[in-house]
Amino acid sequence: KAVAFLGSARRSSSSSAASKEDEEVRNVAAELASRLKGMDRVLFVTGAGMSADSGLPTYRGIGGLYNSGRTEDGFAIEDAISGDMLATRPAMCWKYIAQIEESCRGADCNDGHRAIKDFERHVGEVWVLTQNIDGFHTRAGSSNIIEIHGD
Repeated sequence: KAVAFLGSARRSSSSSAASKEDEEVRNVAAELASRLKGMDRVLFVTGAGMSADSGLPTYRGIGGLYNSGRTEDGFAIEDAISGDMLATRPAMCWKYIAQIEESCRGADCNDGHRAIKDFERHVGEVWVLTQNIDGFHTRAGSSNIIEIHGD
């Protein structure tokens, strides 16, 4: 629960709810740090939820850019931004690349990324295995990152 919570905590709109959430996050992080203290190695596995908390939209799912499974032009997003589409219909490809870029503009690492980095002070060796290619774990200062989608 604690690791999942760190990667999916959301801010509430009211300041009292946000303060309560902040306190809960600190408590969960402290409990997790206590349990991990003295460990030789820890592996954190992160994915789209971690990036979503930074303001990056997911492709699919609730609030996703393409949660209907298709773009407005009827393509799967993977096809719309593919090399084949770029070669045959570049304007279509660039349209969707621009949408993705606009949706991602201004996003940055979040408290979850920084918390994982902070565990490096308490645990012998910390590794992050992530499917995200946003670079936020690097920006937060984590040392040992494996990006399974490449970089």
